[in-house]
Amino acid sequence: MEEVTYQDRINDNINNSKMLILYFSNKACGACEVIRSKVEKLLELYPEINIIDIDGEKEMKFAAMKSVFSFPLLILYIEGKETMRFGRNIDFLEFEKSIDRYYKYLS
Repeated sequence: MEEVTYQDRINDNINNSKMLILYFSNKACGACEVIRSKVEKLLELYPEINIIDIDGEKEMKFAAMKSVFSFPLLILYIEGKETMRFGRNIDFLEFEKSIDRYYKYLS
């Protein structure tokens, strides 16, 4: 029997999604909650984008494998490839423009 790990499940999601965002945060990060709500509101406009919320404290090994060392951090994957990273001081205008550009391209 093959053992399926958390990392395997996330990587399957990355590889099987047209667009996916990994959102790394932790419970001690106040900014993470504010940014999460803004990202969720923005993504209501883009129903085809999947988002996975990852607790970086619980999943330290996976976060390190993805070179995530501070929170919050969003990684945008397009057709299985890491395309952009947005960290700490996220420019939401730039974030939205990037999302919109790729979303229109893939639609």
